[in-house]
Amino acid sequence: MLLFWGSLLCWGLLPQAQAEARHQIFLRISKDQLKTDISDLFSEHHILDRMAGIPVTGAAGEGVTILDHLPFIREGLSKKSSGLDLSLVGDLLSGRRLPLLGMLLQAGGLIIEDAIGPEITLQVLSDSLLQVTLRTKLYLSLHQILRLKVIKNIRIGIRLEQTGNKTKVAFEECHTPPGYLSIRVLEQMTPLLVNEALEWVTSVLDEALPYLLQKIVCPLATTLLNSLLEDLLHLTLPPTISGPEDFQYYVTTTEFTEEAILMKVQLVTPCGPGWRPRSPDHLTLQPLPKLAEDSMADLAFGLEVYNDILSCLYPSKEIRVDSQDSKAADLFQLLSLKEPEPGPQTSKQSRGSVRLTISTLDPPAIHVDGHTATVTQPGSLVLLGPSNTSSVSVSWSLLSKAVFSSRNQKLKLQFSPSSTAVILGPYPASLAKQEKRMEVLLLEFLNRVFLPQHNELMREQDLPLPNIKGISFDQAQVEPSKGYLLLTVPEDEPVLTEGQPLPSATSALDP
Repeated sequence: MLLFWGSLLCWGLLPQAQAEARHQIFLRISKDQLKTDISDLFSEHHILDRMAGIPVTGAAGEGVTILDHLPFIREGLSKKSSGLDLSLVGDLLSGRRLPLLGMLLQAGGLIIEDAIGPEITLQVLSDSLLQVTLRTKLYLSLHQILRLKVIKNIRIGIRLEQTGNKTKVAFEECHTPPGYLSIRVLEQMTPLLVNEALEWVTSVLDEALPYLLQKIVCPLATTLLNSLLEDLLHLTLPPTISGPEDFQYYVTTTEFTEEAILMKVQLVTPCGPGWRPRSPDHLTLQPLPKLAEDSMADLAFGLEVYNDILSCLYPSKEIRVDSQDSKAADLFQLLSLKEPEPGPQTSKQSRGSVRLTISTLDPPAIHVDGHTATVTQPGSLVLLGPSNTSSVSVSWSLLSKAVFSSRNQKLKLQFSPSSTAVILGPYPASLAKQEKRMEVLLLEFLNRVFLPQHNELMREQDLPLPNIKGISFDQAQVEPSKGYLLLTVPEDEPVLTEGQPLPSATSALDP
């Protein structure tokens, strides 16, 4: 058994020349998740907090001039920094025409009491243009006489521009379309005065609030949106890329769809010597399945693309089995085409002159049937004689349900020992009468000796996943669907305790 472990360790330590392979995969981030990210950003940066309590007429240098359009007031009678200059109006508002209104203006005018929002809606205008609408609610008062609830929308157009393999974010004009205004009278006034006040307030707000909101919200909103989108479009790997032998992700194109931001991503993987892609260079992929419900993001691998990645990750290997291993005794005897000899000592001597080798020249492959993924590992069992001139070879494929998991930003694939089966390939005609016995012995041997070490090697050759701000693949689920493997991130990520297995597409199928 020491020989088996020693050969396995030596194989793992051998240096291997690196080649390079490029694979196209897809990254999608749901529109709902983008909306949540925008809302969280605006909340984190208190984008509307500083509007609460601001006098619209305000102190010099603090407010916004909005009172130029009062009835009976000519343009130029206001101070540009602080609203209406009552000293210039003279007797107009001294009490003879609108005494109550004059008192209100002298006392300070409109006050923004509270600002709530923004509520985010997204509309896809084209595959390169997204409209973000920030719906904001403002509560204003006019010296406790009138209380106003104002709903205003701020719309920002976001355009994606592709240059080479980089996506740039550009912004269209930030503007405020017509909104909603309701007024409640807090203090009894004559109908004439009420009508005058309502007409004035309405005209003033329609003129002034879009400017006020754009001045306060638009610069910060565009900065935050640009920061968010640039983070989403910039994929990195743990640890930081240090050389050509590392895994690398590149966003090649980006577009807006009705359900998500869709990014075509090129994954560059370091491959072992002699690697050849299983799929054609220009593979025609099937249409992507819809983004899973309640999923915030997913990483989609075409099935043949993922199998090409597996062929990069898992190099061929050959393992020599200890001739004194009792677990292999029956196989030694069967492949030697000899009847069992009496006595343990004679049996050991007969096995000492031959060698049994497990060879897996081809990497594992994933197959999908509906929503079930299986993994196969082809290989052969070779019995070599004393002079290496005569041998007996039996080909086989080990079949299992595929178990995926993602930890520490890496995707792992494993065989499920409880669901394995073996399929025999070509073998010597002299063993035809022993086929059933050979299947049983081979499956038991592979499960006990080969599979644990094979799974361990596969854990060491896992696929590093990209880092995306706000999205973690550590608790992702793998779902086979329509020719793809989808690594999906659910909106409500489960909290896992140490040692608890991660959910996978097939773990629920295991007995």
